[in-house]
Amino acid sequence: MILEKNILYLGLKAGGAPVMWQRIFLTALPKIKELVPPGSHVLEVGYGDGLLTCWLCKNLGWNMLGLDMSQECFLSAKENSCRLGIENSADFICCNPEETWKHIGQYDAVFIKTVLYNAKNIEEYNKWLKWIISVLKPGGVLINFETGRANSFMQAYRKIRKRIYTDLCLYNKVVERLYDTCFYIVDRRYYGGWSQFLSRIPFFYYLAYSLEENMRVRHADNCFAVSIIAQKPWN
Repeated sequence: MILEKNILYLGLKAGGAPVMWQRIFLTALPKIKELVPPGSHVLEVGYGDGLLTCWLCKNLGWNMLGLDMSQECFLSAKENSCRLGIENSADFICCNPEETWKHIGQYDAVFIKTVLYNAKNIEEYNKWLKWIISVLKPGGVLINFETGRANSFMQAYRKIRKRIYTDLCLYNKVVERLYDTCFYIVDRRYYGGWSQFLSRIPFFYYLAYSLEENMRVRHADNCFAVSIIAQKPWN
């Protein structure tokens, strides 16, 4: 049985390092609440098991539609939303990227966590951002938590571990320029270098993170993760 107090943690667990992602998410939460109030219609890209969607609907009062290409995720998300009593606020669709790009709408916000870095090249990444712009209302908000390319040590580690996403569009300065071209950036923060390796032990993770942040300034080309809150221009 899923305990309500654990929904956020479990919803952020996909991809690993949930302690890190929870800290990143909670840091961004006040600005998210300010820009996307209860009752907002929010499109989510890549809902996974739907637990994070359920948390957002229940705690922020959003009405959400999720798009994901996995049938397994679709079934899991539907089950979790019913189990947690969120089925009237959250709906889920299973569709591939080509079908996603055909989806139209005028949403108050688009919510994404660790999806866009799977773009095969910078042109495909730009296509995603242009599509997001197309489904947002003027002034609509993009909330995206993304994986960064990080430093050379992290890149080498990923190659050794044979991470399939190593050569995909992980966040860096080239990707960052796409965001700056398409959106007005409200808040953007960079996180992590080596501290995430200790995220399974919260005490040591927070200690390592504090030391790390005092040792080196994070930016687009050396971060492990980035949070982006941006708005579609009004004109």
